[in-house]
Amino acid sequence: RFGTVSIRKLVNWASNKNQVFLSELIWREFFMQILFSFPKVVTHNFKSAYDGIEWRNNEEDFQRWCSGTTGYPMVDAGMRELNETGYMHNRVRMVVASFLCKHLLINWQWGEAYFAEKLLDFELSANVGNWQWAAGTGCDAAPYFRVFNPEIQLKKFDEKGIYIRKWIPEFDLGYGKPMIEHAFARDRAIATYKAGILK
Repeated sequence: RFGTVSIRKLVNWASNKNQVFLSELIWREFFMQILFSFPKVVTHNFKSAYDGIEWRNNEEDFQRWCSGTTGYPMVDAGMRELNETGYMHNRVRMVVASFLCKHLLINWQWGEAYFAEKLLDFELSANVGNWQWAAGTGCDAAPYFRVFNPEIQLKKFDEKGIYIRKWIPEFDLGYGKPMIEHAFARDRAIATYKAGILK
């Protein structure tokens, strides 16, 4: 991000040592090429068929997401980590982005702008590309009917609760209820997307 090491040096190292990291570097380059070839993605959906989605864009819901008080531990821990450190784990980035766009039906541009303000490793093409991936509106995006379940993600990736307890010290004192029920949010998101996709 800051130009302290060349992409060629990183790719050379990763190709011999870490294939997962290499694939992430390739995604980075891919999103840079998308931004170069389709500069509209900074402010518009790559897939214009998704321009008809009726986002709720509720300010109060957005503030709860920003502050890490949604009642979903993985979402809240991620947002608190971001607010405190300027960083967030990659898996958690996907979960919080999906939650904002699918559970709360808030336009990906709101989340992208918040990440741009907070992330120390902010890079425009990756930020826009990954947000549109999560929202289902970008190139090679997750399908709109893929809605991450934050509770399943928590069990799968933080089974012992180490991550969430680090960022939510009050967790064991009886954590608050989720601001929206997952099954309801999922059904609403799928219906909203289906109705909003332009033919």
